[in-house]
Amino acid sequence: MKKSTVYEDREEKERRRRERAEARMARHTVLCPHCGKEVLDHMTKCPHCGGELTPAGYRPMDAKKMKILKYVLYGVFIAAAVAVAVVIIVGRL
Repeated sequence: MKKSTVYEDREEKERRRRERAEARMARHTVLCPHCGKEVLDHMTKCPHCGGELTPAGYRPMDAKKMKILKYVLYGVFIAAAVAVAVVIIVGRL
Protein backbone atom coordinates (compact mmCIF):
# COMPACT_ATOMS: atom_id res chain seq x y z
CA MET A 1 0.00 0.00 0.00
CA LYS A 2 1.44 3.31 -1.10
CA LYS A 3 1.15 6.32 1.17
CA SER A 4 0.15 9.55 -0.49
CA THR A 5 2.54 12.43 -0.26
CA VAL A 6 1.69 15.96 0.73
CA TYR A 7 2.20 17.00 -2.88
CA GLU A 8 -0.35 14.44 -4.12
CA ASP A 9 -2.84 15.56 -1.45
CA ARG A 10 -2.46 19.17 -2.56
CA GLU A 11 -2.97 18.21 -6.20
CA GLU A 12 -6.14 16.29 -5.33
CA LYS A 13 -7.46 19.18 -3.22
CA GLU A 14 -6.72 21.65 -6.03
CA ARG A 15 -8.40 19.38 -8.60
CA ARG A 16 -11.58 19.18 -6.46
CA ARG A 17 -11.56 22.96 -5.93
CA ARG A 18 -11.21 23.51 -9.68
CA GLU A 19 -14.10 21.13 -10.41
CA ARG A 20 -16.35 22.93 -7.93
CA ALA A 21 -15.45 26.30 -9.45
CA GLU A 22 -16.19 25.02 -12.96
CA ALA A 23 -19.55 23.64 -11.80
CA ARG A 24 -20.48 27.00 -10.26
CA MET A 25 -19.46 28.80 -13.44
CA ALA A 26 -21.48 26.40 -15.60
CA ARG A 27 -24.64 27.34 -13.67
CA HIS A 28 -24.15 30.97 -14.70
CA THR A 29 -23.50 30.53 -18.40
CA VAL A 30 -26.02 30.81 -21.21
CA LEU A 31 -25.76 30.65 -24.97
CA CYS A 32 -25.71 33.91 -26.91
CA PRO A 33 -28.79 34.00 -29.19
CA HIS A 34 -26.74 35.77 -31.89
CA CYS A 35 -23.56 33.68 -32.15
CA GLY A 36 -24.32 30.61 -30.00
CA LYS A 37 -21.21 30.92 -27.82
CA GLU A 38 -21.29 30.66 -24.02
CA VAL A 39 -21.53 33.93 -22.08
CA LEU A 40 -22.22 34.74 -18.43
CA ASP A 41 -25.88 35.28 -17.60
CA HIS A 42 -25.35 38.80 -16.18
CA MET A 43 -23.74 40.27 -19.31
CA THR A 44 -25.57 42.89 -21.37
CA LYS A 45 -23.37 42.55 -24.46
CA CYS A 46 -21.81 39.42 -25.96
CA PRO A 47 -17.98 39.65 -25.83
CA HIS A 48 -17.73 37.47 -28.96
CA CYS A 49 -20.14 39.07 -31.41
CA GLY A 50 -21.21 42.28 -29.63
CA GLY A 51 -24.89 41.34 -29.70
CA GLU A 52 -27.24 42.80 -27.09
CA LEU A 53 -28.23 40.43 -24.27
CA THR A 54 -30.89 40.64 -21.57
CA PRO A 55 -29.38 39.65 -18.21
CA ALA A 56 -31.14 36.83 -16.36
CA GLY A 57 -33.56 38.09 -13.74
CA TYR A 58 -33.42 41.66 -15.04
CA ARG A 59 -36.67 43.55 -15.27
CA PRO A 60 -36.56 47.29 -15.89
CA MET A 61 -38.52 49.44 -13.44
CA ASP A 62 -41.80 50.67 -14.86
CA ALA A 63 -42.19 54.40 -15.53
CA LYS A 64 -44.75 54.99 -12.76
CA LYS A 65 -42.51 53.58 -10.02
CA MET A 66 -39.53 55.49 -11.42
CA LYS A 67 -41.47 58.76 -11.31
CA ILE A 68 -42.60 58.18 -7.71
CA LEU A 69 -39.08 57.28 -6.63
CA LYS A 70 -37.71 60.40 -8.30
CA TYR A 71 -40.21 62.67 -6.46
CA VAL A 72 -39.48 61.01 -3.12
CA LEU A 73 -35.72 61.40 -3.58
CA TYR A 74 -36.09 65.05 -4.64
CA GLY A 75 -38.17 65.69 -1.49
CA VAL A 76 -35.59 64.02 0.75
CA PHE A 77 -32.71 65.98 -0.78
CA ILE A 78 -34.59 69.29 -0.52
CA ALA A 79 -35.49 68.56 3.13
CA ALA A 80 -31.85 67.73 3.88
CA ALA A 81 -30.66 70.94 2.19
CA VAL A 82 -33.17 73.00 4.20
CA ALA A 83 -32.09 71.29 7.42
CA VAL A 84 -28.42 72.02 6.72
CA ALA A 85 -29.24 75.66 5.90
CA VAL A 86 -31.21 76.03 9.16
CA VAL A 87 -28.35 74.52 11.19
CA ILE A 88 -25.86 76.90 9.57
CA ILE A 89 -28.08 79.96 10.11
CA VAL A 90 -28.89 79.04 13.74
CA GLY A 91 -25.21 78.31 14.39
CA ARG A 92 -24.26 81.88 13.40
CA LEU A 93 -26.73 83.50 15.79
